[in-house]
Amino acid sequence: MKLPPAWKIRRELLAVVDQIKALLLILFAPIRKVIYEKRELRDICVCEGERILNKNLVLYLIYRPGSLLDSHYAAINSFISQGSEVLLISNGKLSLFDIEKLKKITWKIIERENVGYDFGGYRCGLNYLKSKDVYFDSIHLINDSIWYPISGELSIFQHLRDVVDDFGGAVCLPDGKFNNSGLILSFWLTINRVLFDSEIFWDFWRKYIPSGNKTLTVKLGERGISRHMNKEGRVVAGLFNLNEFKNAIESADFEQLKLTLRYASFTDLNFQEECEGLLLAFAQNENWRNASINFINKVVSKRNFLHSFCYPSIAIMGVPFLKKNNLKLQLEMRKKYVAAVKNGDLPMPEAGIFAEIVESIDVADQPMAFR
Repeated sequence: MKLPPAWKIRRELLAVVDQIKALLLILFAPIRKVIYEKRELRDICVCEGERILNKNLVLYLIYRPGSLLDSHYAAINSFISQGSEVLLISNGKLSLFDIEKLKKITWKIIERENVGYDFGGYRCGLNYLKSKDVYFDSIHLINDSIWYPISGELSIFQHLRDVVDDFGGAVCLPDGKFNNSGLILSFWLTINRVLFDSEIFWDFWRKYIPSGNKTLTVKLGERGISRHMNKEGRVVAGLFNLNEFKNAIESADFEQLKLTLRYASFTDLNFQEECEGLLLAFAQNENWRNASINFINKVVSKRNFLHSFCYPSIAIMGVPFLKKNNLKLQLEMRKKYVAAVKNGDLPMPEAGIFAEIVESIDVADQPMAFR
């Protein structure tokens, strides 16, 4: 029997080790909860920014040892240009140079210990806002595990206001564990004021204990908050979702379908071979079109549509961000994205952002990454 690729074996072994660590952490959760709650807001450093808070707020979580990147400043400036002010949470110390630069474009800056990945920072920032009784209409919890913006279309906040009435975010995927429910990817969560003030919302955060374990953060944080909202009957909505993707593919013309396949990303050899066969058989007829659409739908029933098909996600759906994770599929996706941009088939982002993306695919044998 042929063995799986080495990267897949390594990934699965690391996942098993992480799951074992997660079980041990759960046993000591009550003790950790007491200790963490005593120090969560005590150990932070708050710096006042020069911006004045308005009705829309972005809690922007970053983890960047060393100096901030061009993409961090591009994201903040985009948030401001769309009418939102920024509470920046840094999971780690910032340089004095970056603090002085950030003061001019933020409402407040909070430095904290790097505990709990994104959900640790989210919880800290939310508890800070609650403790200060700060008013806003809506809040977006966004972390820097995405490059944003990668296109000139800057109306995502307005689109989110149109779509999210209660709880949601940029991307909603089907929940394989529960029918008729969705999971909002945690790199961009959107919460309105009514939900923020509700007991349901704070019930989740009171029970959530940040940890340095990836498995627990995904299970109890990213999946946990969506499942909590679904269980409590709240409306969960994502701007970019699987149904919207399938509609985009159905509306695509022949050239768009061909580019969808040309810039597709796979870690499954059978998918790769079937895709190459469709490209070789390209013909502007309904048989080819139907075969291509059926193939694409088959792939996205098993893999994340954003990471498998970057071209239609960006060019047709208007997705304005790109994931940074260094898992195999995301790395392959960024290689295809770079090729599409260089070929003129996708728009060129700001020079600094594009340079970061290009650099991210030049590193050989990258380890798993997680924000």
